Amino acid sequence: MNLKPALFEMKEALINQKVGQSEQHFIQELETKHRLSAGSLVFYYNNFMLLNLNSSEYTSQTQNDTKKINRKWIKNEIEVMFQYIMERQKEGALNITEILEEVAQFLNRGYQSVNYKYYSIIKAQEKKDANKKKSFQFITIEEKDVPVLATEVNEDTPQATQPNQENTAHDQDNLLDILSGLITNVQQLPGLNLNELLGSLYQLTNMALQNQNTVQQIENMKTEINLEKEAMQVQLMKREQQYIQEKERNNELQLEVSKLAKEITAFNRLGDAAKIQHLKSYNQRLNYIIDSFGVVLKVSG
Repeated sequence: MNLKPALFEMKEALINQKVGQSEQHFIQELETKHRLSAGSLVFYYNNFMLLNLNSSEYTSQTQNDTKKINRKWIKNEIEVMFQYIMERQKEGALNITEILEEVAQFLNRGYQSVNYKYYSIIKAQEKKDANKKKSFQFITIEEKDVPVLATEVNEDTPQATQPNQENTAHDQDNLLDILSGLITNVQQLPGLNLNELLGSLYQLTNMALQNQNTVQQIENMKTEINLEKEAMQVQLMKREQQYIQEKERNNELQLEVSKLAKEITAFNRLGDAAKIQHLKSYNQRLNYIIDSFGVVLKVSG
């Protein structure tokens, strides 16, 4: 697996607009060339496309640029950075400094900016996890206060954690009842934090919506490009047809001019008497079309 050269090749192709008409074929070729699993480059391709759309500084620079612009970090860059670090470490790259330098290159950022952003997020997460651990409190109960376990099942006690089989079909049609029962059950399970669980679910749905929006933006771009191509093709066909018509017209005019030149040359070679006779004969061959008012409409020989 060679993720690093694959990403730099992808970035260069996007900047130079050498992807071609089929993005899927381009990604598959990169994955095969660098021995990557199928679909492993789709995440990076979508995020690089978003960076191209959202940042003019990103598209105006190449990986060889030494001057980096201090622009505001966006969510896509942070996601790409952590995803790349995780996958590079899976490949066996353990030097975090080298990995951060690679991130700085394909994000067109300075190393110090990437280093600071990475460790600040790590420290903030560690602090958050430490605060969560401190929030747990354990209370020791004396042996005499420990409740006696019942040896018989009390049928009058409601079992909140077991679903009611008689109302299962009804619950499937009522989303609010299902959610209410889920929340009740989770609250009664030890070791689970309902707020954290729902927060994680909310983040997953946000990520899904972002991916959907990304795909829709890419599809809209494809549609616009295709429409522009079709319009250009139609315009080109019209111009080609106009060119053919003009060429045919010019050819006809050249034939007429050539014919007239030959007649003039032949006429100039005649003597004076022959010229007069020729003009008289030509005048007799003319046909006149005259309207009711005596106006000549057309003269033909």
